[in-house]
Amino acid sequence: MKIDPPIKSVLYQAYYGSRTLSGIEREAKVTMEVFYYLVFGVMAAVVAALKMSKRNKDQNTSSPFNSFKTYVLVFSIMMAGDWLQGPYVYYLYSTYGFGKRDIGQLFIAGFGSSMLFGTIVGSLADKQDRKRACVTYCIVYILSCITKHSPQYRVLMVGRILGGIATSLLNSAFESCLAHC
Repeated sequence: MKIDPPIKSVLYQAYYGSRTLSGIEREAKVTMEVFYYLVFGVMAAVVAALKMSKRNKDQNTSSPFNSFKTYVLVFSIMMAGDWLQGPYVYYLYSTYGFGKRDIGQLFIAGFGSSMLFGTIVGSLADKQDRKRACVTYCIVYILSCITKHSPQYRVLMVGRILGGIATSLLNSAFESCLAHC
């Protein structure tokens, strides 16, 4: 099978990485940014609509059901934030010039920290304040996302560890808060 030279060049850059962005990569970056702004706008509109409708809510609805609706909304927004950045992290690391081995180590660090801290975070959320654990998730996840703006390997490693801790909080603190708040 013969591959055209332009396609071969794009495949080479995608596989080995490059610090310069080709036209296709620039288009992909712009498209990704537009997608993020679109999703953010839609989510903001949904939150605003729900907030407005909360003022006119039906008095017949039970309080536990209203709490569950709030939980589902907040948890969905948090999970969407986690899922939105997930598919693009590998590409981001490759544009920083890291190879498969370094990127693999970054991913293993994130999953490993989630495994290690997941056993601790849940019990801490139960012993401490559950709502505080939810706020802690937001702070830790914001810090994790901020580290992605740095091309330094050590900073990215700290970010992956913070991301693992945040994932553990996401999957324990919010459910714990639903059950007991």
